[in-house]
Amino acid sequence: MAIRVRYVLAAVSGLLGTAAFPPLGWWPLILVMWPLLFMALRGAGLRHGKYLGLVQGMVYFAVGLSWLDSIFQVAAVALWLILALFGMLAGALIGQVSLRHPRAGWLPLYAALVWSALEFVRAEVFWLCFPWQTAGLGLGPTWLSPWIGVYGAGFLVVLAGGMVASGRRLQGLAGAALTLSLVGLGCFRPSTVTETSAPIAVLAVQNENCDFYGCRDLTDARPFSKGIILWPEYSTSFDIQNNPKTFEIARKIAQDRDVTLILGTQKDLDTGKNLGDSAHYNEALTLEAVGVVGSHYKNHPVPFLSDGVPGHQALPVATRFGRIGTPICFDCDFTECVRRMTAAGAEAFAVPSMDAARWPARQHLQHAEIFRHRALENHRWMIVCASSGLTQLIDPHGNRVAQIPMLKDGVLETALFLHCDTTFFTRAGWLLPWAVCLLALFATPLALWKAPRHSGPGVRPVVFLE
Repeated sequence: MAIRVRYVLAAVSGLLGTAAFPPLGWWPLILVMWPLLFMALRGAGLRHGKYLGLVQGMVYFAVGLSWLDSIFQVAAVALWLILALFGMLAGALIGQVSLRHPRAGWLPLYAALVWSALEFVRAEVFWLCFPWQTAGLGLGPTWLSPWIGVYGAGFLVVLAGGMVASGRRLQGLAGAALTLSLVGLGCFRPSTVTETSAPIAVLAVQNENCDFYGCRDLTDARPFSKGIILWPEYSTSFDIQNNPKTFEIARKIAQDRDVTLILGTQKDLDTGKNLGDSAHYNEALTLEAVGVVGSHYKNHPVPFLSDGVPGHQALPVATRFGRIGTPICFDCDFTECVRRMTAAGAEAFAVPSMDAARWPARQHLQHAEIFRHRALENHRWMIVCASSGLTQLIDPHGNRVAQIPMLKDGVLETALFLHCDTTFFTRAGWLLPWAVCLLALFATPLALWKAPRHSGPGVRPVVFLE
C-alpha cells in the first residue's frame, strides 16, 4: 500500500470517528473508523506508525473537540496534541509489531489491547485526564454497559476493527460477525424502564447565571414540596456555610417546602495549608430542615480552570428520601466516582453540573451523553441539573426520559426512583480496563523482542509498506 494512501486512511478514520458523537451522533461510524486505521497501520513500522497515529489523533480530536478553542484559544492546539500523542504511541507499537510479525494471528488482539489500554490511560489515569471521545462512548449505551462498562465495550469495538483489517479470511469473517453483533446492540438498546415503586418528586433548576438568588427565584415560582430540589454546580460562588444570611435562606427553603435541597457551592480551605488564598473544594451540599445532612467534594476538578482542590471520598448522602449520590459534573465523566458511590449504597443520583453558556452547544450535547453511560453501568436513576443544559432525567437503562431546552433558564419537574441492586460492572466489571492495561504491558515487550518467524525456504516475506 502506498504511504500516501495510508495517511489518507488515517485522516479519514479520524474524521469519520468524530461524526459518531453529537451533534451528528452517527454511531455506526465508530465501527468504521478502526478498520481504516488498522489497514493504514498494518506493516507500517515504527516511524510511519507513530505519524499515522498522530495524524489520526489530531484530526479526531481537533475536529471532534473543536469547541476547546472557545475556552482555551490557541492553547487548545496543545491540548489536542497531548490527546493525540496516545494514538501516536499506539500507532508506533502496532506499526512495528505488525511489521515484525506480519502473519501472526494474534495481531488484532494485540492492537486492541494496546489501543484500549492507552485510551484508558489517556482518559482516566494520565494527569490530564479527559475521558471524552472514547470508542465505547461512540457506540453509545448498550446492554454491554452494565457488564463491562464503556471501556469494555470500546475494547470490543477496536478488536472488531482489527480483525476486519487483519487480511486473514477467517479473522475477517469473525470480525465482521462481531461488528454486526455490535450494530445489533446499537440498534436494539435497553428499553425505557417502567417503575412500580413510589416516586420521589424532583425539581431541577437550570439557571444561566449560576447565582443563588436566580436559583431561589426560579424555585419560588413553582409550588413544589415534599421532594428533592436540585440546583446547578456553583449555585453560590462562595462558601455558603460562611455566609449566615444566604445559608439561612437555603435552609428555610428546605424547611418551608419540606424538601431536601442539593446545591453546588464551595468549601473554603485553610489558607495555612499553602494552597493559596482562594483554595477551596467544589462542593455539593445537601440541606434539610435541620441544616446540613451531607456533602460531597468534587473528586475531579476540571484541569486549567479554577475548579477547586480534588476531594477523595465518594459516598452517598443519607437523606429522608433515601441514600442519594451527589457527584459533581466532571466526576461523572469518569467511571469510578459514580461506581464507588453505588457500591457504597447510593440508590439514586442527583448531579449538580455546569456547562457555561458561552461554550458551544455541541460541548453541552457531548457532555450530556456521558451521564447516560454512568446511569446504565450502575443501574441507577440520575437527575442532572446543569447551569445552561442539558438538564435531564436518565433512567437505569441510560435512556433520557425528560429534559428541558438548553441555554435558557427553566425548571424540570419530574421524579426519581430508588434501586438497591448492583450490576456486574459495579461489582467487578470495572476491573476490565485495568486487566487490559496489564496484558498490554506484558505483551508489548514479548511482541517487540521476539524474533519474527521466517516464511520458510524459498518463500519471500510479505512486505506491507511500499
